[in-house]
Amino acid sequence: MTPHESDGLSASAEADPERMLRRAQKAGLFESLRRIYGEFPETTCENCARCCFESPGIFYIEYLHLLDLLAGMTDERRAELVRRAFRELLFSWIEPERTCIFLESGRCTIYDRRPLACRLFGLVPAVDRERAEAEARMAARQEARRLSQFGIEVPEAVIQRSLVSCANVRDARGQSVSIDGEAVAAKMAKLDAALIPQQVVIQEFCFRSLPERLGAASFGEDAIDGLRVQLLRRAQADQPVRELLALVLAQARVPRLEARASCLHQRPARARRRKQ
Repeated sequence: MTPHESDGLSASAEADPERMLRRAQKAGLFESLRRIYGEFPETTCENCARCCFESPGIFYIEYLHLLDLLAGMTDERRAELVRRAFRELLFSWIEPERTCIFLESGRCTIYDRRPLACRLFGLVPAVDRERAEAEARMAARQEARRLSQFGIEVPEAVIQRSLVSCANVRDARGQSVSIDGEAVAAKMAKLDAALIPQQVVIQEFCFRSLPERLGAASFGEDAIDGLRVQLLRRAQADQPVRELLALVLAQARVPRLEARASCLHQRPARARRRKQ
């Protein structure tokens, strides 16, 4: 896909992930991404992992970065993470107790590649955090009202789950840290704009998580919503969903990227406790 061809995209899910990944590598966008990540100071926190309450929204360049990571995993490990991703995508609105698909035993298993949302957590000014919480509450209640039209009851705990915040992140000197999140996000958006049309970058602006992006790439937006409603209604009616879920997973057209020997595929680092 050439830059001219990408201009016709109306959503990032329409892009060919494998071609886009090659373009990102050729253009050095992953190196630029790592430089942005490298601007963040070393920090510590209480390692409670409460910030890992769900898979965060990611920019498109981060989606490709994680796809590249998945490509270097064993088939068994990759299949397990994809299963977790689709489980979150389809059932998150009725499951208050869940975490990011990469969190295991209170540890982040992709710490070196954790996305911007994770790195910013606890580092933005209080006023920005409060605004983000208010927006998250409004969006969650709007979706809860929409789902209620299909007979699906969203627990209050699910809505409140989006409101976790943290004031315990400190730098190496024990001081609180404040980062201009909007300025950093603007840099990320420029990387996205090198791959997909500017209007798509503006429209999506990193709000899609890895599960959401995988779902859109595998089934399309409309199909995913229909599957979610069907499964949620069955689950809340105590009807069996295992066979239907297995069928959904079997039909998923998950991007199948061959593992490549590249600077991106370094020896997997040990899982680390969740820190900023």
